[in-house]
Order: sequence, then C-alpha cells, then structure tokens
Amino acid sequence: MLFYDRDVLIGAYTGVVEGLAFSVLLHAAIRSQEDLQAATEDLRTLIRAMPHNLDLREYPMDIQALAERFLETGGRSIYDAFPAWIAILHVYVEQEFSEDDDSDRLLSEARRLVERGNESQALARIGRVGTLALCGRRVRSVWGRIVGPLEPWLHALYAAVEAVANDDDFSYPLRPVAEERLRRGARGIVRDLSQHRRWNQTGGEVWREQDDVDRFYGEIMSGQGQLSEESYAVLQQHGSEVLPVLLTILGAPELRDDDQGHEHLAPVRALEAVVSLQAVEATPTLLRIVAEVDPQDELFTAAQTALVKLGSAVAPQVLSFASGEADAETAIYLSEVLSRMEKDERVFRFLISLFRKTSWWEGKGALVRALADYGDARALPLLREALRQVDERDGRQSELLREAIGSLSRRAERPKLSPRGRRMRRP
Repeated sequence: MLFYDRDVLIGAYTGVVEGLAFSVLLHAAIRSQEDLQAATEDLRTLIRAMPHNLDLREYPMDIQALAERFLETGGRSIYDAFPAWIAILHVYVEQEFSEDDDSDRLLSEARRLVERGNESQALARIGRVGTLALCGRRVRSVWGRIVGPLEPWLHALYAAVEAVANDDDFSYPLRPVAEERLRRGARGIVRDLSQHRRWNQTGGEVWREQDDVDRFYGEIMSGQGQLSEESYAVLQQHGSEVLPVLLTILGAPELRDDDQGHEHLAPVRALEAVVSLQAVEATPTLLRIVAEVDPQDELFTAAQTALVKLGSAVAPQVLSFASGEADAETAIYLSEVLSRMEKDERVFRFLISLFRKTSWWEGKGALVRALADYGDARALPLLREALRQVDERDGRQSELLREAIGSLSRRAERPKLSPRGRRMRRP
C-alpha cells in the first residue's frame, strides 16, 4: 500500500470507467434509438451490480479497502452521473435543443428545480446544457464554484465531453446526430483533425479561455471591495445575459458563510450588480434572504436596501410575501422596506394591522418607526393611544412613540402639493 497513492489511483480508474461508459452509450445512440435503450439497460445493470461484483472479502485487506473506497467515491460518482448521461443523450438524439439556448439560464433553472425537489425537470435542462457542450458550447468556469446540488451532474457533463475528446471515433465538437450517423456509415471516414487538435490535453482545457464576462464573475466571487468600473461596463454591455449567474450567486446558501463562519461577500457584490440592472427578477431571492439571513449580516441589510431601490415594481411581491408566508419577525423587517416605498392604501392597512397585533417584545418599536417613515397622519390616533397605554417607566417606548407622533404631526401641518398620490401598480 505504500508504493501508490490510493486516491490518485481511484481517481484515474474512475475517469477511465466514466469515459468508457459514456462512449459506449454515445456509440449506441448514434447507431439507433433501440441500441441506446439496450446499452442503457445493460449499463444500468452493471452499475447497480458494482457493490456485489466488488465484494472482495476473500482478498487481502488492502485490496478490500481499495474496493470499498472506490465504491464510496468513484463508484458513487458513476452512479450519480448515469442519469445525466442518459438525459444528455436523449436530448442529443431527439434534437430537443436550440442554438439559442442559454447554458447559464438553463443551469440556473436546474439548480432552483433541484432545490425544490423537482429532479426530472432539472435533468431535462442538464440534458440540454450537456448536448450544447458536446456540440461546442462552453460552460463558464464560475459554475464550478456555484453549482451546489448540481455538482454530480456537472461532473457528468465534463466527463461526457472529455470522453468524446478522447475517443478516436469522434471529433469534438459533435455534429448533429443525423450527420454523425452518416459519417459512421461511410467507409474510410476522413476525420476532422483541426477540431480534434483542440483536445491535445485534457477535455477541460478548451474551457479555460477567459473573456470579460469570466473576469467579471471572478471579481464578483472574490467579494472584495466595491465593483470596479470595468465590471459596470460589463453590466452595461451584457445586461440580462449575466443575470442568471448573478441570481445564482445571490441565492446560494453555501456562499453566505465560509468554513469558519465568516460572512462571504460574493452575494453582496452580486446584489450590487443586480440592483444596477434594476432586475425585478431578483425579488423572490431577496425576500428569501430577508427571511433566512442573520439581520446582523451585511447581506441582510443590502437585500432590504435593494428592495427599496427596486421600488414600486416589486412592492406587490413584497407586500404579498410579508402578509402571507413570512413569519412575524420577517414581516416586521419587510414593513421597514414597505414604509420607504411609494404610498399605497394596501401598505398602510398592512402596517396598521401588524402594529395592532405585535407586542413590544416582538418588535413593535420597529413598526412605530415604519409608520413614521410611511408618513400617513391617519396613524396618529393609533400611536397616541399606544402612548397612553405605555408604562411611563419604559422611557424607550415612550420616546419612540413621541418621536413618531411629532414627525407625523409636522407632516400633517404641511400643505399638500397634489390632491392625488401615485399608487402602486396592482400585481
């Protein structure tokens, strides 16, 4: 056992097996749909039989340990990759993809679907991304850091591309399946060496090329300082193209803290970019952050501020969440957001209702400030009644109420500039 590194050996062996497995499936797929189905069943049976076939109790202990370690690591990797390979080949054979497909958007959707427990729809998107990759589309390197629960399937995608690169019967990128079948049926095929030479090293080398967008994502992931002028130039030029990755970074729970529990600022930098794009699509993610993140974290405050900056376009969603599925604490935090948005009767009713049913120990003080920020003098009778009921020995509660009453009273005395107020758009 001392003359080799067990994990290196297992990694090399796993790579070989993965390459052979996908090549077998791809060769079958190019022959016919029936051959693919037969190869799929045979390979599924072999994968399921691995624990039995590698039961080496009659062998020396070091060999047993090697087999057990493979089953825990490489064997598990192959088991997890198999559904992704089938999804990729299904999409490739049936041509259920388009050159207009956006790999970043598909991966972002797949991650959200897995997080919601919908693996079948997520696999369908992985199939499209994998087929695009086989046909020459690059998957941006940032996904290696934000892939989250998709990691086994992204690994399967890389293994599939590398299998094509290392199989002498193919040249990367693959052509449509109909063309590959014609080439396979021809005699004396002349291979496209100009494409194959791109793979003079490992399959992943071709994806290491960096452009401005990759460097932009690198700056976001570093979480260092404010975004540079170059990053804002990328945002201005590419706009919604970068939004799927930004929203994934923003919503990834694993990026909120590092291994030592220190706050990770990559989501905060992503949030700056999202706000600059005025991306209302970020609203559900921002609401989850307010509901889940520690209020002491910078990301929490940044999410509240972002909702205010997005303004009336997102106010209906904020109000619906605050008055519906949000817990009491989150509703109070969102009341602070709503109070700083444009005036709307529904918001005022929500603030009043929440104020009435919230005790001081639950956070009534925050609602006093929210009513003052909202600035509707109709709240004055309620605040004055609350002041009469406050224990005079609690100076902080009295102070908050007096400040709010004073602020609203001064606003009520000012002349109105317009008989009409702008109303929030209805969802």
